[in-house]
Amino acid sequence: MHLEATNRTPEISISETALEMKGECYPEDITAFAEPILESLAEKLKACDVYSVSLELRYFNSSSAKFLFDFFEVLEDAAVAGKSVSIEWRYRSTDNSMKEAGEDFGEDMEEADYQLVEI
Repeated sequence: MHLEATNRTPEISISETALEMKGECYPEDITAFAEPILESLAEKLKACDVYSVSLELRYFNSSSAKFLFDFFEVLEDAAVAGKSVSIEWRYRSTDNSMKEAGEDFGEDMEEADYQLVEI
């Protein structure tokens, strides 16, 4: 699955062993945006033992924050079930709000390997 970036949504690539998300996330209809991504992610996680995720968001709104909490929950559940899940939250060195958001999301990650990466 590959979604090109728009002015309101990030570029997303989902493969058998990895997911990359990069850009801004504030879609008009968060449900229509999120459901296929979460479904595809869940399918890929069922079929593999090792999965890596790289997120590099420049902005997201409150509706997208809920999507991201659900997104991280799917990843953490897979890690709890024994999958090897690694997550990189990439943020620009000058973007304290994205760094803080990454720290907040990381607090819920107990089994997944979650790393903040300054770029």
